[in-house]
This record gives sequence, structure tokens and C-alpha cells, in this order.
Amino acid sequence: MSDSESDCEIEKAAEAALATLVPEKSRKIYEETYRKFDSWCAEKNVGNFEKKILLAYFSKLSSAYKPSTLWSTYSMLRTMTYLNKNVDISKFTNVIAFLKRKSSGYRPKKSRIFSKQEIERFMKTADDKDHLLAKVVLITGIFGACRREEITFLHLEDIEECTGFIKVKIPNTKTKISRLFTINEGSMDGVNFLEIFRKYAQLRPPHTEHQRFFLTYRNSKCCTLPVGINTIGGMPKKIAEFLGLLNAKEYTGHCFRRSSATLLADSGADITAIKRHGGWRSTSVAENYIENSVENKNVISRKIFGKEETVLKKRRISEMQSENSDSEVASTSVSTCIAVKQKGNLETSNIQFSNLSNCVVNVYHK
Repeated sequence: MSDSESDCEIEKAAEAALATLVPEKSRKIYEETYRKFDSWCAEKNVGNFEKKILLAYFSKLSSAYKPSTLWSTYSMLRTMTYLNKNVDISKFTNVIAFLKRKSSGYRPKKSRIFSKQEIERFMKTADDKDHLLAKVVLITGIFGACRREEITFLHLEDIEECTGFIKVKIPNTKTKISRLFTINEGSMDGVNFLEIFRKYAQLRPPHTEHQRFFLTYRNSKCCTLPVGINTIGGMPKKIAEFLGLLNAKEYTGHCFRRSSATLLADSGADITAIKRHGGWRSTSVAENYIENSVENKNVISRKIFGKEETVLKKRRISEMQSENSDSEVASTSVSTCIAVKQKGNLETSNIQFSNLSNCVVNVYHK
């Protein structure tokens, strides 16, 4: 093999390796983002790629897009400019400073969440004839903190029947971290999550050719057509409309995942437990759920106004009263013993004291 052929193979291997830097699922979006930037550069007759060029481009975008969109565009351009122009824009500190300034004070919209009481009300009042699918999707989403795509593409092989619970595995996640969770009966009076889940699973037609778990449900029957991702994503909105909640449109496909994490945080779970439950790599995400936990806010407010301290004082007083009561019983027992001993010869009597606490014993010899 000649040197030129060897260099050609190395170059092809390098190009193939660089191509893997772009996520396969989002490749078209990355390429389209770079194409728009390249077209803008051609329109402005831009020759050399400089910091001010990129800064001018993001300044133009900032008038039409939210800060979150600007950051995602920056992330995609960072990868594509490195692949196509061998330029690392992460070193353009003025561009990053500009994006941070634009993000100052911005609060992204987040999906509304269901409370425990709202979940219980839906489970008890919604008729299984029309809402069994929504109930099972809700159960899966809450128990597993699932995204809509994780629920949509749940397969039969990911579900395992066990004694007293059902084990569910999520093999493909957004963060590339597989998760496992269980579904049990729950603790709501009159609601058995396990029975509801199994009731839906038993309706699966035996001639279904695919392995997708969630099937289209109508009039108490399932057909072989799998449920689409948009239908799953619209479930929270339908549940909110059934419950008569305000701003039902704000209950998006991320509602189940956020509701699950919030309920877990309200139960007193720490950061580690929340990260494991949702498969989050970032600690800041878990901290956000704990920070916004209503239960944690109540604990803090009780401490501020001294309610927690009052409870501790009452507990200490109760313990002291209990100790004093025990001491009185011990003193009475000793006094009786001494009275018996006084009938004999005091000099030869063997008087012993034990388990005395915070008391005075007087002995008189007559």
C-alpha cells in the first residue's frame, strides 16, 4: 500500500469519527442550523470567520428568539463549525458573555404539575370505559418519572410481572442512562394502581404483531394500533380538562416527569434519590425540585417562626416529666424498704440504695 493510499484511508477514518460528534437523531436539525448561518455569512459577504461575525449573527437572532433557543443554536453551531471550519467557538468569550447577558432574568415556561389530591380525584372519578388508557399512562409516568417518548416506546419485554409489584425498565433514555422502577398498589384509599395497570394489560389482542405496550383504547377494548407520541404527550392536558383545572394547555408532555419528581421531593427525598429516580446527571435539576418543594417551604417557615422550636420544647418538657415520675416511684420504693429495716438493728442492717436519681433520702435512728 502506498503512502498516498494510507493517508487517504486515515483521512476517511478521521472524517467518519468527526461525523459521530453530531447526534444521529438530531443530525438534520444541526445541518439546517449550520446552513442558515452559512447562508447569512454569504449574504453579508463574510470572508474570514471571526468573533465579531458570530456576535453579529447572535445579535440578529436575539431580536426574534428566546434565550433558550439562542443557547441551543450556539451548541449546534459549536459542533458544526468545528467540523466544517475547524474553529472552536467555545473560545469566543464575548459571544458567551452576550448570551449570558440575554439570559439574565429569563424564566423558561415549565409544564404545570399534578398534585397528589388531583391524581387521586382523577383515579376515583374517571370512568375506566373512557379513561383507562389515560390512567395507565399516568401511573407509568408518575411511578417512573417518564418522558413522553419513554412511555410511547415502552415494549412488552421491558415489563416484568412480580409478586406484589410490576418491574418496568426504560432502556433508552435521553441521557443514555437506563432506568428501572416498580409499580405497586399505592397508598390511596379505594385506588389500586397495580390492578388498574394489569386490567389494561389483559385487554391486549392476542394477534398483535408488534411489541409496543400502549395500544389504542376505545369503548373498553384495545386494538392493535400503537398509541402515538403526540397522543401520549396530550394526556396531561386531557386529564387537566377532565378535572376542570385552569390553564389546561400548560399541562404538557413533561407534566408526568415533573409531577413525579415534585411528589418525591415533597416526601422528603434528598438530591441523590431524586437524581436516581429521574436519571438526571445534573445536580442543579434535582436541587430545583427540592428548592421548589412546598413541603420543604413549610418546614423552613415553621423554623423561621419558631413552631419547630416550640414542638421540641414540648417534647423536652414531656421527657423531663416522665423522668421525674420515674424518680418518684423509685423514692417510694426505697422509703418502704427503709421502714422495714428500721424494725431491726440498724447497725447490723444492710441498707442498699440503687437507681436513685435527683432525690434526697433521710434516715433517722430512734
